[in-house]
Amino acid sequence: MKHENERRETPFAARDHMLDVRRYVTELCYRRFGLKKRQMPKEPKNFRDWSETSRERWQRQQEEKMKQQEKCDELFIADETRVLNDLCRQIVFLIDRANAAEPVYLCECDAMRMMQDEAIGLCSNLKRELNYIADTIPGNRNFLTVLTEEIDREIAILRGWRKSCNHLRDEATAREIKRRKSAAERAGFVLTATGLREKNETTGSI
Repeated sequence: MKHENERRETPFAARDHMLDVRRYVTELCYRRFGLKKRQMPKEPKNFRDWSETSRERWQRQQEEKMKQQEKCDELFIADETRVLNDLCRQIVFLIDRANAAEPVYLCECDAMRMMQDEAIGLCSNLKRELNYIADTIPGNRNFLTVLTEEIDREIAILRGWRKSCNHLRDEATAREIKRRKSAAERAGFVLTATGLREKNETTGSI
């Protein structure tokens, strides 16, 4: 049985945990980030002493203001919902692509690592976007604390997975050196640390 830390370094752990984060984000979007419906402001002092025309005018102004604020809230929620869902979708997509890769050559190892790096970067973007939402919408910030901790854990899992793939690059490097040496020998050269040198045809020395 693998140790827990070892299990965390697998692409399956990265994907499963990211799906949990995505479900949490989706639930948060459904709850409108905890934004409550706006209420009419309290009546000012001596409001009842105002004339009927003044009271009606004040109420119309507040109702119009509240409608504009609610419209802005809806636009903000819709835009942030799209941004958060796009980020989560892209992270899962990159994890799946990197997991599906079976690198043999160095360029393929580099491509796989770039996808892992991009997934980590998008997780950081997700945290920044959540911080922006929490700073913009007044209310409970507990959702931010919980989600930030989960995203930090996802980043740690991705980094562990990326580190565990170093052996693939080492193996690809060894194969590449072997291939180049073989190709150089067939062409009558010897591959050294400083480059190609022509082999002496009679003695076989450099």
